[in-house]
Amino acid sequence: MPVTHKIDSESKTITISISGQFDFSAHPEFRASYKDIEDKSYTIIVDLKNTEGMDSAALGMLLLLDENFPDNRVKLINANDFVTQVLEIAHFNQKFDIG
Repeated sequence: MPVTHKIDSESKTITISISGQFDFSAHPEFRASYKDIEDKSYTIIVDLKNTEGMDSAALGMLLLLDENFPDNRVKLINANDFVTQVLEIAHFNQKFDIG
């Protein structure tokens, strides 16, 4: 399963982990990881530790995620050099916390 998630209601955090290629094939699982959360004040963390690559569809999915949680800035963590480069070329470092 390329997308897993963990919801911590106590700390109001959702951690979404992506494994392998982050592309359109991950869309159903990615969306399912946050769509039922009605409280939009949750902190969202996308863990890219096991993400090998991403395409423009993945960038679009991250933008949709961000739109769903307007009260908090989405955090992208543990990206490898290639994924970090893709995010920086797309100027996602201006919209997301990347670390």
